[in-house]
Amino acid sequence: MIDVVHHVVCRHQVEVEIWPPRAEVNFRDEHGANPINTMVRFEATVYNATHGGVTWEARDLAGNPGAGSIDASGLYRAPVKGTLQSGLTDVVVATANEDPLRKAYAWVTLVGKGPAPVPQPVIEIWPKSVSLYYPWNQTADDRNEFIDASNKMQMFRATIRNSAETQVEWRVNNVIQANGSPSSLFHYEVTGSGSTKVVVVTCRIQAQPAVRDNAKVIVINYRWPKMNPPSQL
Repeated sequence: MIDVVHHVVCRHQVEVEIWPPRAEVNFRDEHGANPINTMVRFEATVYNATHGGVTWEARDLAGNPGAGSIDASGLYRAPVKGTLQSGLTDVVVATANEDPLRKAYAWVTLVGKGPAPVPQPVIEIWPKSVSLYYPWNQTADDRNEFIDASNKMQMFRATIRNSAETQVEWRVNNVIQANGSPSSLFHYEVTGSGSTKVVVVTCRIQAQPAVRDNAKVIVINYRWPKMNPPSQL
């Protein structure tokens, strides 16, 4: 009687290990982030395989393409923030080339607020407040003629920031002043006579009228100081 013995050769199945198993990176356009913190390199070790190569993929939690990307060397790069939520998770998948059924997984958490907010256009007027005198007298007690002419006029300057626009519109008490547009300088001069009043000088970006700034002009009269008569002893 002949016994037939079958030799079964046991072969360990292919296994894949990925490192690091978890990582946290900033969005690629994260304001102030060091670029090195917007990427991470993964390494894969393949056991029980003749060839140790792997194929890399970045997937979302549902198995669809991930927000970020990973190249053939295992370097994962974060996406830009866009509408993505901070805390979003990508799954990095390493698949053994020798056995596509053998995979390893790592988790990448994307964090950050994205780029710095775009600064809003601003226009600033200078000076913000000034007192000027009437050129003519309103009453017999007024002495505006003794005030130097330079104190009856004022040059205002507008400075635009965070905008490519350069054209400025000037208004006095909300009335457009043709002699001020579209320059960044505006010469305001008091005319006539009258009682104390407040005038509002406004500058605004001509193409963006909602961007504006105001200055206050207080128009007054000059009067001689009056001496009180000596008291009677």
